[in-house]
Amino acid sequence: MLRAVKSVIYQTYKNIELIVVDDASDERSDDLLAEYSLQYIYIPKEESKGGNYARNKGILTAKGDYVAFLDDDDYWLPQKIEKQIELISQKSCELVYCGMTVERLLADGGTELRDVLPYPFPEGNMKKNILLRPVCFTTTIMVSKNALYKAGLFDEDLAFWQEYELTIRLAQITPFYFVHEPLCVYRENCNERQRLTNQYYGWKRAVKYIKNKHRDLYRTLTIEDKMNVNLFVWFHAIQRCKVSNMKWRILYYRILIKLSCRIPLRFYNIIHKTN
Repeated sequence: MLRAVKSVIYQTYKNIELIVVDDASDERSDDLLAEYSLQYIYIPKEESKGGNYARNKGILTAKGDYVAFLDDDDYWLPQKIEKQIELISQKSCELVYCGMTVERLLADGGTELRDVLPYPFPEGNMKKNILLRPVCFTTTIMVSKNALYKAGLFDEDLAFWQEYELTIRLAQITPFYFVHEPLCVYRENCNERQRLTNQYYGWKRAVKYIKNKHRDLYRTLTIEDKMNVNLFVWFHAIQRCKVSNMKWRILYYRILIKLSCRIPLRFYNIIHKTN
């Protein structure tokens, strides 16, 4: 947590209100963080309702016009907020995101770094494109508090892809813009295989939940777009299964992808409705 906090404090843009929301950790950090200028909110175990509840608590506490997010495992690069504020000023917009560097902790103790830049959708109106695939992670987003209130904040019933579901709602009310460079670091630990396996099943339930919640929007997609949505989800599932060593699941998704790519589009709508 301390590294994350320091990455906020050392931003080149200084007009920042720092709010730390501690979601029922075993060791409270208020003493550790007392030397820093921040607001510390502790959520006791009996009140804890997950990460989205904690994020919403921070949003509701914030006094500024814009909100940015940072999980305690991740950190911002020094110019993140400055560059996002510059783009917000240029575009007079309510939402800006950026690229990130994925810092993967490998099973052999090594570290793998990989830059992930924003997907090259056109900027601006994302009402349809956001349905095709996620475009940003929680740590990469800066968004106006006004837009968050209009969209309805984070869905507290969702444990995975929470930022994706939120951005689906945000895209219906405001255009998106991005800084095309990595401005934060997202940490990914590949050593906790059982936890990653459990996450796969939780993620799978979340995908179904999101599709059901926004089924009216998904129904407006063309058959080809619906196929591309499923293909993206299946490719993403393969990546999740690889880190959990779920070989039979990897084979299952590869078969789905092969079959899907061979089926004429006129028949695909029937298959899409069964998934």
